[in-house]
Formats: sequence, structure tokens, C-alpha cells
Amino acid sequence: MTTTITGATGVNQITDDAITAAKLPAGSVLQVIHVKGSGTDTTTTSTSYVASGLQASITPQFSNSKIMVIFNSISFVNGAQGHYGVGVSIYRGGSEPSPTMRGGVRKDNSGGSWISASYSISALDSPNTTNAVVYEPYFKSYANTAYFFVDHVQSNPTITLMEIAG
Repeated sequence: MTTTITGATGVNQITDDAITAAKLPAGSVLQVIHVKGSGTDTTTTSTSYVASGLQASITPQFSNSKIMVIFNSISFVNGAQGHYGVGVSIYRGGSEPSPTMRGGVRKDNSGGSWISASYSISALDSPNTTNAVVYEPYFKSYANTAYFFVDHVQSNPTITLMEIAG
């Protein structure tokens, strides 16, 4: 069905489905992907980054699009040895694209108790492709005795991807 609008400014050229993503101005949000954790526990004592298993995939419509990546989580960390914490980095396609996509917490505690550590990362990435791009949080321990739960049912981790027109 065609909608006809007339006027002195040329708006009579607007028809249904005529405003496409290609016609939107730079900075427009073209698509949004939101993934929530499944409630499966993931733990590590590694001081090197390990995959979390929580992934979100987006296929950019244009190679010059930017991808806004937003990650939120609460981890539960065991501080039995006094030094503990969790580092997190968002990887694109299995490798770390930028140090700006890092976050985490580090704490000192002589009580040796479990604490909750909340963190959020938001960064603008430029994958320069129209192929599917997978983003995944990777985690590490700041001490060999620290544990975290990236996908624990109480942590409710989420990752949101937004394609922004370039």
C-alpha cells in the first residue's frame, strides 16, 4: 500500500518502505541484539583470559557501521587468600580487539569470604565487515584462588550489541 504525502518541500516522494537503513543518517541505530545468560556456572582460577560461553552475534548491514557493545554482570568471587578479583575483556571472534573493551574489579580482604563484584563494559567497536561478528566476554582471576561465576543464575549477565550507522 502506497502512502502519498504532498507538500512544498518534496515530501510527496516518501512511500511505504522507502526509508531504508542506507538512507538513515550516521549515528542511527540500525539493529539491536540482546542476549541474557543461561544460568550455567562458569568458573576459573586462571590468571589468563578464558572464554565465558556467553556469546552474542550480529551481522552488520554496512562495513562502515560501528557496533556498540554493552556487557553487564555480577560475579561472585572467593577471597580466601586476601587478594582476589575478576578481570573481563570482550573478545571479537576469539581475539581481543581493543584494551578499551576491558573491565573488572580487584579487592583485598583478609576475611576470606565470598563477595559479589559487579561490573559493566561499554565500548564502540569497528569490525569493518558485513559478515557475522561474535562478541564474547572472557574472564580471568587476579589471584590463583579467585573464582567467578559468569553465568550464575544470580548474576544475570547480559550482552547487548547495537549496530550504529557510520
